[in-house]
Amino acid sequence: QNGSVKSTDSKARDAWGAKAEYMLALIGYAVGIGNIWRFPYLCHRYGGGSFLIPYLIMLAILGIPLFCLETSLGQLTSKGAPGAFAAMHPMFRGIGYAAMVVDLICSYYYNSIIMWILRYFFSSFTTGSLPWSDCPANVTTCCVNETNATMYYWYYEALKSSNDATVVGSIDGYLFGCLIVAWVVCFLCMCKGVESSGKVVYFTATFPYVLLLVLFFRGVTLDGAGDGIKYYVTPKVRRDSSCFHICLMFLSHSYFFDDISLPIYDFMIYCLTLSLFLSLQFKELANPVVWRTAATQIFYSLGVAFGSVVAYSSYNPKNNNCIRDGVVVTLINCGTSIFGGFVIFSLLGYRAKKSGVAFSELKSGPGLAFVAITDAISEMSIGPLWSILFFFMLFLLGLDSQFGMLESLLTSLKDEFKFLNKLRKELVSGGICVVLAILAIPMAFRGGLYIVDLLDNWSLSYPLLIIALFEVIAVSWVYGVNRFSKDIKDMIGSEPNIYFKACWLVVCPLVIIVLLLSGIVLAAMQGYPTYDKFVGCDNQTLIDQGLRPQADPSWVITDKYPGGIVAIIVLMNCASCLLIPAYAIWNQLENIKSFLRL
Repeated sequence: QNGSVKSTDSKARDAWGAKAEYMLALIGYAVGIGNIWRFPYLCHRYGGGSFLIPYLIMLAILGIPLFCLETSLGQLTSKGAPGAFAAMHPMFRGIGYAAMVVDLICSYYYNSIIMWILRYFFSSFTTGSLPWSDCPANVTTCCVNETNATMYYWYYEALKSSNDATVVGSIDGYLFGCLIVAWVVCFLCMCKGVESSGKVVYFTATFPYVLLLVLFFRGVTLDGAGDGIKYYVTPKVRRDSSCFHICLMFLSHSYFFDDISLPIYDFMIYCLTLSLFLSLQFKELANPVVWRTAATQIFYSLGVAFGSVVAYSSYNPKNNNCIRDGVVVTLINCGTSIFGGFVIFSLLGYRAKKSGVAFSELKSGPGLAFVAITDAISEMSIGPLWSILFFFMLFLLGLDSQFGMLESLLTSLKDEFKFLNKLRKELVSGGICVVLAILAIPMAFRGGLYIVDLLDNWSLSYPLLIIALFEVIAVSWVYGVNRFSKDIKDMIGSEPNIYFKACWLVVCPLVIIVLLLSGIVLAAMQGYPTYDKFVGCDNQTLIDQGLRPQADPSWVITDKYPGGIVAIIVLMNCASCLLIPAYAIWNQLENIKSFLRL
């Protein structure tokens, strides 16, 4: 452990056919569905344009450093996540195993979201109006106007959703077919590893931008688009000038402390003044939840701690400028999120103009893509065409992210179990896809929405943060940030600058610890885990029985998870997190045994 890391099998390892394949694969992995249906919602909820301030700050101090650490580590070791972290110190192989569990869980349910997208994509091929444009003629109790039609279609037609998380219900043949199509496409695109996926990304990573541009130019020409975009970018600010006066008094420190003339002191005062001004002027920035949300969005949007960036970078030549590549990909990811917001809110502005639905009713995730946007598209001329383009774009965005997670899992498996390298790549890839497809069949049942919601909201948050924390500890504190920087210099000819070293050594660990602690505090304040329970057309019955207020039109109610599902949540989180200390303890015990034998 005293010298630099040396790769032992890089010559026998697969490699990208061209630099463009690597960059497009990384961009496709990082830019996913969340850039389109989560980031715009967060801007809407947390201060409009002012949300960009914490978002960009967290990109600088957390997103870029972590992403570049993983690109450098993968390229340096030419290993998947377990082997890469074992190269830092053998006891850290468990970090890679934890990342494998996260990949397994996420790959398991992520294709189910693609299944929903395909369901809407195929349903868009119609010569008449879109199937969610109007309420069914035989339904009069809850689906009474066009604003309810898309909600009705989502719950009653697309999902046929059950009304409780414990009710699995029967399988839906249409969704099952879409699930199989999703997994078959995944297999065909990555059946030969990076050799095949590297060619596919020329289309899957670039064509979504073509579709995004088409939707943008169509969206901004719609009536009401300007109102939507204005709502998206306008910061929520205070209307008084007291904040300016407070900051002006603070800035006049030199009048009281004219004996202190250190440049660093002046710089700190100006930074503190700017921070104080922003916090006072943009009222949402004084809310710690906004900063935690921005950090979380950066973290998950870039896909760090999954091991996918490490796996993709492990197929690079040693002289590739991994730091520059990491910076470029993170900036493209950030720019796509911001640009995607213009597309989404131009459509929502049009929706608000046509149907009068307020922006305050906007929801994140599936509620945005499958309800709000479909409602807007159904009002457009040639609605089926725009629906086809929109859902095909989401399909490609989701497909690339799924590639990354599956490639990380396959790379780690082949590195850890050498006999897999003797088998045909198609057999290994196909085996993984078949197993995960079989396990994912319950997602096509009536209760599938609850399973996806459970896994998406409760299975990954803490494991990813813990994996990322141990990543920076293993590289910066145990292996040593200076040694790691020297290794990078041996590869690309120059060391990372002080910005990267400071972030890897101090800033990133501190931010991640704050995110973990704040998450625990918020979870304790919220109490028992809850979920959105679908009631739909039974909503009016609940109102008539006095169980819900007359003014509440929501089709879902908040309910507590039963004890058995809470136990599953705990087990899912522990399944990955405990692998890190468990393997470290086992490794040290083996070292003690070896020492005693001597």
